[in-house]
Amino acid sequence: MAILRNKYVIISIVLIVVALATVVAVKKIFTNENVYTVRSGSFELSLNTKGEIQGKNAVVINMPDVLRKRELRLYQLQLKDLIAEGTEVKKGDWVATLDAATINQQIQSNSQQLAQSRAELNDAQIDSTIQLTKLQEELEEFSYDLEYKKLELEQSVYESSAYQRKKRAEYDQTVRMMEQKRRDLELKRLELKTKIQRIEKKFNEYTEHDRLLKQGLIACRITAPKDGIVMYAKQWNGSKLRVGDNINIWRPAIATLPDMSVLVSETYVQEIDITKIAVGDSAIITIDALPGKTYTGTISKIANIGQELAGFDMKVFRVLIDLHEKDPAIKPAMTTDNKIVLQKLDDVVKIPRECLFGPEGEHYVLIKKDGKIWKKEVVPGFDNDTEITIESGLKENDRIYTSLPADAADIPFYMALR
Repeated sequence: MAILRNKYVIISIVLIVVALATVVAVKKIFTNENVYTVRSGSFELSLNTKGEIQGKNAVVINMPDVLRKRELRLYQLQLKDLIAEGTEVKKGDWVATLDAATINQQIQSNSQQLAQSRAELNDAQIDSTIQLTKLQEELEEFSYDLEYKKLELEQSVYESSAYQRKKRAEYDQTVRMMEQKRRDLELKRLELKTKIQRIEKKFNEYTEHDRLLKQGLIACRITAPKDGIVMYAKQWNGSKLRVGDNINIWRPAIATLPDMSVLVSETYVQEIDITKIAVGDSAIITIDALPGKTYTGTISKIANIGQELAGFDMKVFRVLIDLHEKDPAIKPAMTTDNKIVLQKLDDVVKIPRECLFGPEGEHYVLIKKDGKIWKKEVVPGFDNDTEITIESGLKENDRIYTSLPADAADIPFYMALR
């Protein structure tokens, strides 16, 4: 019996020790370090996006106009060389070089056609001169014959009537033949003129094509139209141009020279969020390269049409945020974090996100009341990256906890006791 009694004592001691350890563990969990005192204040509902610093106004360096002429049929050219992005250039400085291999091939081919057309034109002009000269000589011979027939007709007045009629008929026939020769000459002159004009038109086309190609060859060396900092243009997928990419007549931009007097953060908003923002909405901007500095801005432009960009699983809309402050430390292409303020609420109860627990549709907090820990049902409202507003279930100065204990499932709901 004594042994049995000692056994029960030992078990009781173990249970007491375990209970005390649990209490100590729970107390350790709910120290002041993980207790949050509920406060009320202002709350910002925001949308966070990544962006890039640009000049609001910029001069675009495009594929030269001569290279985009239809006559050249140069639908795209490869970017052979490109100045380093961010380089400061002066007006007339080299910026990029386009591959001129296609243009050189066209010049060679066109030169052969031009030479052939020039030869055809020379032959046609010579042939025209020969034929017209021959017809002119024939016409002059008829004029001499007509003079002779006229003299015979005048002298026939001394002859018989039949002889006179004969000479009149010969004279009239010569006049008709001469008129026919004159008409033949004019028709042939018109025919040869038309032929020469057709050949000459083709020759002029080849000549003009040769002139444009040679201009295009020179234009493959792209220069800066004004002073500025070179920024690469973007392709359809949002990536920046690089050596080896093709520049085409539909997307001719090669680079830009941004006007840094008015700065913007260029960002892209997914179509699921685009209806949440509007022109005029304010934003808070931080720049990765300038830690510790914060800037303010306002949305100035929202694209009307979405586009597909790499890195996004849905269409995005281009958005420009004007920066209010000027800072010489800001450079183009610096990356930004933009917090677009969608709505600002005053005097609302709010808690850190980590203080809200429960599966979807069932929200509660751990609250300390009457010296005990309870689960308390709450109705959450708006939320952002760090905070959640509470519409009901909490009031200012309530003390709640930021983490769950191991035996959280055994903690009863506070409302269930009422």
